[in-house]
Amino acid sequence: MSKAKEPQFSEMARPFLKKYLPPYKWLVVWGIVAGVLAAAASGFGLPVIVQKVCPVVFGEVPPPEWLTQWLMTFVAPENMATATLIGAACIIPVVMGIRGLATYFNAYLLTRAGVGLVTDVRTDLFARLQWLSFSFHDRNTRGGLMTSIIQYTQGIQQQLLQILNDIVVQPLTLVAAVAYLVYAAVTNHESAVLLGNLLISCLCIPLVRYVGKTILKKMKQALSGMTVITANVEEALAAQREVRSFNLEAHQEKVLGENIRNFNKVLVKMASWRGALSPAIEVVSALALAYSLYRGSSDGLTLEAFTAIATAFYFCYDPIKRLGTVSTQCRMMAVMMNGINNILNAKDETPEPEVPESLSSPVRGAVDFEHVTFGYDKTKTVLHDISVHVPAGDVVALVGPSGSGKTTFINLICRFYDPQKGSVKIDGIDVRRISRRERTDNIGLVSQFAALFRDTIAENIRVGKPGADDAAVRRAGDMACVSEFADMKPEGYQLMLAEGGGGLSGGQRQRVSIARAILKNAPILILDEATSALDMKSEAVIQKALDDMASERTTFIIAHRFSTIRMARRILVFNEGRIVGDGTHEQLYENSALYRSLYDEQVSSEARERKENQE
Repeated sequence: MSKAKEPQFSEMARPFLKKYLPPYKWLVVWGIVAGVLAAAASGFGLPVIVQKVCPVVFGEVPPPEWLTQWLMTFVAPENMATATLIGAACIIPVVMGIRGLATYFNAYLLTRAGVGLVTDVRTDLFARLQWLSFSFHDRNTRGGLMTSIIQYTQGIQQQLLQILNDIVVQPLTLVAAVAYLVYAAVTNHESAVLLGNLLISCLCIPLVRYVGKTILKKMKQALSGMTVITANVEEALAAQREVRSFNLEAHQEKVLGENIRNFNKVLVKMASWRGALSPAIEVVSALALAYSLYRGSSDGLTLEAFTAIATAFYFCYDPIKRLGTVSTQCRMMAVMMNGINNILNAKDETPEPEVPESLSSPVRGAVDFEHVTFGYDKTKTVLHDISVHVPAGDVVALVGPSGSGKTTFINLICRFYDPQKGSVKIDGIDVRRISRRERTDNIGLVSQFAALFRDTIAENIRVGKPGADDAAVRRAGDMACVSEFADMKPEGYQLMLAEGGGGLSGGQRQRVSIARAILKNAPILILDEATSALDMKSEAVIQKALDDMASERTTFIIAHRFSTIRMARRILVFNEGRIVGDGTHEQLYENSALYRSLYDEQVSSEARERKENQE
């Protein structure tokens, strides 16, 4: 098998920056300009201060003739010495002030641009995940997706604009420092000899490249480890009841602890390589500098000239070191951008139609499956050549063993997935040609797992029909028996729920979900184990509300309790991805052995439950 091609920074960055950089381009431009100014002040200005200004301040050399002539127009002869001293001394804070302010604005402006850019990226990532098909989510772990949204975008904020800055600023710092060194070599023979000796420090470049490759390898391992840790934490928090019910706390702690230890080992190794790079470069540079000091002194080089050249040389080797790490950062950024682009550019397997078709008004709600074949992957078919017509207003129950295809049948009506073969139609229009907004507006879904949000009970019900007034919310709540427990709280329907509906029991959350569907009042209603979290007594109370809802619309009911489907006028029996029975309860009980066995088993189970409740 051929090795996957490593993503290249230029390939990843070009479309990424083209999309996200324009709103912040001037912040970046001015930030880089400030960096260039800081580079010039550092690479050229500081060595000039050391060689030209400091000797004047300490009286070792006279000031330049042009400066003396200029000062004589403003200062009396007897004050020239003091004026010269003050003027020369003032150059130091001016240059350092320019360098300091430029460095500040460089960091500030690039940080502002980075924060804005990463906000846009995170928003787009989250929005994209809301629209991508369920197939995409099935193929990707939530831990991996969270790593892309949090860790990768954070890495881009911290490094991408700094890379762009370094690509411009560090070469200019190097150029400024080299310009001074060239100037020193041209004006002083001893300086030229010294510069030749300092070229020994170029031995640092292969070292930087080797360490950079090693750090890149460790960074990839670190990102992979963070994905695993995020997945562990998310999985454990989502399954707290199961973890505690089966005494899995110690096991979960052991698994997470091992993953964290492996992650920390990678971080320590990465830090050790990073930490070793600077001392190694400094030792090589110091050896070159020490030898050059000896040669310079032997050749009669002055202290001021040597110090200035050493300062300029420092501003040569530091950019070389940072440009070496930029190569590693670019490759790491390519990995991160590739992870983000895998989400942003992922193929939508249930795309919006280019020219949507509108359902008739009013929507009748007839549903047709025409030779539908579907599998969640290519190796296993879940539904086999399903053809069935459900007239508008029909109430249909779906029964069958677990894994027989009932929920998949419902998922295709909602277009959570598209069939590999055949078509699913609503009122004669293929669901693939109906816009997502219109399709979802006309389907009310009450699933087995009631998904509530961190908001009030009223707002969780209002999700079914945004903008509905409080009276409508209250009527829906009354029908779903939400008022029974909401009115017992001082806040009533304004009770604030915790994450996932925390503060309510499973049955209460289910009632809120049912109230949401009642308020939505869609022409197609899907009840997927809608009363699974209710006891038999609560189910009986809510059953009337469900009967009223089902009587006015096309309804599909999935339930293991046959008492829940007694309102169905038609029953479809599923087995191994096929419809093996279609009719009324009486017809199926007489003619379908599978249905009869399922029904008898459920009746016996319900009888045992009633007996236990009475006892």
